Amino acid sequence: MAVNRGKQFEAKFREDWARTVPASFLLRLPDQVSNYAGYSSNICDFIGYNYPNLFLIECKSIHGNTLSFTNLTQFEKLVDYKDIKGVFPGVIVWWVDHDTVAWISVTEVMKMKNDGKKSINVKMVGEKVYDIVTIPSVKKRVFLDSDYSVLTKLGGN
Repeated sequence: MAVNRGKQFEAKFREDWARTVPASFLLRLPDQVSNYAGYSSNICDFIGYNYPNLFLIECKSIHGNTLSFTNLTQFEKLVDYKDIKGVFPGVIVWWVDHDTVAWISVTEVMKMKNDGKKSINVKMVGEKVYDIVTIPSVKKRVFLDSDYSVLTKLGGN
């Protein structure tokens, strides 16, 4: 049976969130597949709350250098919440081959799309062209121990 790295990453994300964002709430939305091309009918993978902010989080793990926007199937649903004060919809991406984890808000994905980009390249992390938040992480055997407390500073708190 093939190892589902994505599901393992989601479990690791949950563990790291609990460790690094204490006194918060994190809910994993169960996978629901609609009848249209296998796309999830959920808005995202996780809903996280850390006073006073709500996070709508889609988790992606990818091999290689790029995350194609075609793989962000929940993007249109997440965009609907981008203008609500205190709500932060976005994507946590783990570039497996590069030991890199980052947060990209849907607002930044919109900017990338408007600039004609078709994907998010790992090289964009650390550049100052887009507001991509590097998640501090330490490599273990396979996974990284990541510190998601940096997300609690997104609202200026």
